[in-house]
Formats: sequence, structure tokens, C-alpha cells
Amino acid sequence: MLFPPDNSLAEEYFNEAIVLPTIDGTEDHLWLEHNPPLSLSKNKEAKWNGHYIILIHGMEGSSESHYMVSVGKEALLRGYGVIRMNLRNCGKGLGLARKPYNAGQSEDLDAVLSYVERYYTKKYVVSGFSLSANLVLKYFGENRKFKARAFSATSPPLDLRRSCDFIDSRAGLFYRTHFLTTMKEKVESGIYDISRSAIEKVLKSKTFFDFDEFFTAPMSGYKNVLEYYNICSSSRYLSNIKTPGLVIHADDDPVVPSEVWREIDWQKFQNIETILTEKGGHVGFISDSTSDYPDGRWLPKMIMDFFDRKLS
Repeated sequence: MLFPPDNSLAEEYFNEAIVLPTIDGTEDHLWLEHNPPLSLSKNKEAKWNGHYIILIHGMEGSSESHYMVSVGKEALLRGYGVIRMNLRNCGKGLGLARKPYNAGQSEDLDAVLSYVERYYTKKYVVSGFSLSANLVLKYFGENRKFKARAFSATSPPLDLRRSCDFIDSRAGLFYRTHFLTTMKEKVESGIYDISRSAIEKVLKSKTFFDFDEFFTAPMSGYKNVLEYYNICSSSRYLSNIKTPGLVIHADDDPVVPSEVWREIDWQKFQNIETILTEKGGHVGFISDSTSDYPDGRWLPKMIMDFFDRKLS
């Protein structure tokens, strides 16, 4: 139950890779995975409903992350086309960018949505997880050019500073160690546009705060880490969201503090529906096996039921 599912989107269905240039002048590229609607490929199981779903993974995840695959498959079987977006230097996109991803990279979502509108459809929904759930909330709160029909945000770090403090605390040791290890490995590999002396400084980071201060913030064009956290925290954009959205969080999330969630008066935001569960962890949401959820994963159905309802 705790092991990720096989990537059936690549094994059972037609799947193609798309290498997409970013639009920020860096000449970086993003790696996307595309599953066209089943009725447009050899498999005629589900009639295309005219919509695509764009899925965006969390910190140090990829298009292969279990939630990306399970939600993508659920969407495909319901008649959607599916785009799984890798953030910069994640998954198979490792080495395609000289800049890192961050929690507020709206321009990269712009690039993907522009591509979807140009080649597939102007009807789409967007689903972000963890760090990218923050990105999605920020994006739709900015009311940018590209307009989705709806969005979902699962386990978003609504306040980046407080989420950083939480994961830098004793309670976050396991996740802090895991994430810092993989992020430092990328920095040390030399894929980023950064000097050797700067690399050595980054590698000495003991906390998330230090890593973002020495690397993420300056590499992303922010004056310092506090400016990065302030500008990119999604909580400050909620009141401007006009797109229908679903925000999902678990009270036992070991990465994102629930106190931030509880301080927000969600009823003020008429376009946002919320689900707060007692259990679920961080983008986990696995329960005992039932007839409705044979593998125990109920998150895909909850997200796709919301989208189906908004598109009907």
C-alpha cells in the first residue's frame, strides 16, 4: 500500500515526451510527458471531453511521482488529455536548465499553458501538489493571461517562511535531510549556472532556510530568502482568485504546518472549496482498500470528481 504504483501512463497508454523552452530568456527547457485523450489514440475506452489536465509535482518529485501517475490515469480514463509537467531539472528534465525551480515560478506555467492552448485545446484544468500547489494558488491569484476552467492544490505550503521553520524544526528532520540531500546533489553536479565558491557555500547549508538564502533566492532573482518567501507565499494571493478551485490538506501533514491552514478564513474565498482531513500525510491520502478505492488511493477520485462537476 505504501509503495508507489507502476507508471501505467507510460506502460499501458500512448505516451510522448515534449521538451519545451522556457519563456524567461534563460534558454532553459522543461520536460513534459503527454498522454493524448484515449479516443484520439488506438484505445477507444473513453471519449475525449475536450479538456486537458496539467499536473505539476512537488519538491524534488517528478512526472513519475505516485500522485502524478494515479491522478493522471484517473483523468485519462474519464476522457481528459494529460500533461505531466516536470519542474526545472526534475525527472527526465535533469540537466536541461541552468536555473532551479522555485515555489512561485509562474512564467513556467505560462509556457506550458501557452503550449497546450496552441496545440491541443483552450479548455483545461490545472492540478498542483505540495510546492506546486503553492505555485498554482499564486498563479491563479495573479489572474494571468491563461485561464483554466478550474484548478486543484493539494498539500500547499501556504506560508513559505512558516513551512520552512516547520521543516527546519526537530519534527521535520527526516524530510529536511531527504530533500536537502537530493537538492545538494544537483548543485554539486554542476548543472546550475553558479560558481564553485558559491557551490561550496550552498553545500554547507544545514537548514532549508540557509539553502534558500544561499541558492534558491539569488538564483531565482530575489534579493534574499525573506523577499522570496514573502513574494511567493500563496496565502497572500487567495483573495484575488477568480478561478474555481479545490484546496486539500491533511491535519497530520508532516511537512506543512496545519496552524497556517486554520488561521485562514476559507469561507471568505467564494471560488475556493476546501477539504481538510484528519489523516493523509503530505500528498499521501491513502486509506484501507474498499470497493471504491481498491488501492486505497482516494485522492484521484476526489480531484477528478471536482473537475467533472465544474466542467459539467
